[in-house]
Order: sequence, then C-alpha cells, then structure tokens
Amino acid sequence: MPMNGAYFNGLDANGQNTALMNIPGSVTGDYILFSLNVASGTSADINYGWNLGCVLASNGQATPEVGNILTPIVRAGVGKGACQRAWLTIGAAVDYKNPQATSTFTNIQTILNTGGPLQATLLVNFAALAQAIGAIAGVKSVGFDMDYEESYTALASVVANVSLAVYNKLQCPITFCPFQELENGQQSPWITALQQVYATLKTQPVVGFNLQTYAGGSNNNPTQWTAAIKNAKNTGVADPAAFVWPIISCDPDAAPVTYPEQVAGKLQGWSSKGASLWATQSLPPPLPPPTQLSVYSAAIAKGIA
Repeated sequence: MPMNGAYFNGLDANGQNTALMNIPGSVTGDYILFSLNVASGTSADINYGWNLGCVLASNGQATPEVGNILTPIVRAGVGKGACQRAWLTIGAAVDYKNPQATSTFTNIQTILNTGGPLQATLLVNFAALAQAIGAIAGVKSVGFDMDYEESYTALASVVANVSLAVYNKLQCPITFCPFQELENGQQSPWITALQQVYATLKTQPVVGFNLQTYAGGSNNNPTQWTAAIKNAKNTGVADPAAFVWPIISCDPDAAPVTYPEQVAGKLQGWSSKGASLWATQSLPPPLPPPTQLSVYSAAIAKGIA
C-alpha cells in the first residue's frame, strides 16, 4: 500500500472539526496524528504537543483524552474515508517560549539514559497509545513518525536511540520526518540514523522518509534524497526510489503552498511513490475551493500512480 497520507494537527482545538468535515470521501490511507510530546526527563507522561495539560498516556495507560482527540479521527477515517494505517508523530518544532518542556527527543533520551522503571513506563505508555488506535476495527497497522527538530549535532544518535527503543518494545513500522536540507559532500544525519538502526537490528523497521518540502525544508528535492540514500552503504533500504515520500503543504504559514491542481505534476516530476499533506487544520479555508482533503488525496493518488 503506497503512502497517501495526511497530517492531522490541532486536534485539541479547531483542527478536530475541520478534520472531521474533510474526511468523508477522501482516499487518504495513512492518518498521521500530530503530535506526541514528552515534557520532562523525569516523567514518563506523554502529552499532546505543546498542550502540556493534555496528557494522553500516564502510568502505562491511555487517558480519556485519547478518546477525545485521537480515536475520533481514526474512527471517522475508517468509517467514512479510506484509512488503513495510523501513525503517531513523536516530536515537533520546539516552542521557544518553553524549550525544555517541548524538546521531546532530548527528554526521551534522558529517560532512556536513566533506564529502570522510568524507561519501562515510558515505553508502556507508547504501547498503550498504539494499542488504543490499533483496536479500532479497520486499522491494519500503527506506527511512529519521528519528527526531530532539536540539536542538529545530536540528531543521528538520538533519532536512532528513540527509534530502537520504540521498535524493540512494539515491533512497529517507523518513518523519519526530515526537514533539514542535504549538504554538499556530507551525509545527512538522518541517513546516519538509518545506518545505526540497521546495524543494531540487522533489519530495517524504518519504512520511509516523510520529507518536508515546505518551510525549513522548502529547498528539499526528493530525487536528491533518493540518490543520497542509494549512494549510502548499509542502510537496509531495498528501494530508495520508493522510500522518500514528500510532504506538500496547504498551510499558508508553511510555504510554499501547493494547490491541488499542482500536486500531481509536482509528485510526477519527483517520481514519487508516496506523499502526504501538511496539514488538515488548514482545510478547507483559507485556500480557495476546492481544497478539501478528498481533492488533495485524489491528486496525491494520481501523482504517485
């Protein structure tokens, strides 16, 4: 099943109703729920993004907030759309007003370094969220999407460590979500993270790169990333051409915006075998109609065919 995805964001606010309005009739098969945050290196609680008061998992159990925020989207996707796979994004941009509490990967790494009951509880919390989503009839798999936007120098080791910890606990598929551009003559730390995961497991649970092509990643060229992965050794990636999935944006605050009539041509130009939309909270306004998820998802399907 090729990646035809959408990032569902702002689900604790107006993004919830916007998503539910846009789901019916869409052919989006991959629902990427944005995002999970760990706000402290001393607490295993998982909260919803920058909403530190919205705890999704604690003490090894999913909280009622999961039923308020996450599962309604996936249930609607299965029942009224084409959802088959769900992904839980770990991380996001760091809130400069509260950097410590929104440095998700740094906090997770601290917990992994601590080990013991704290680490065990964190991993059970991730498992509880995956189980809550996976229990919805029609969902075929639940994976995790790694959106690391913290210290560039620590990227490879931290992303690899978190991915390994999650995979060893859940045996689930994983995606990486790079926005950092390729640098001439240097290997991307995202590819180094791939190599570290593969070297440790002798198998590759990372099934694709959700590559940002907007905002900080606006200069990313998916074909160049495909070539970089192909040229790297020991990544465990069998088909680099089918591994890089661009994310195109419909959000005016995450330029450049790609309008529906531009989607297929852009993806065909990149020879993309999968793609996603950032992000449903911006649908249907403020873009001119028709900009519904159904239109975008159909354009993505055409572009990756």
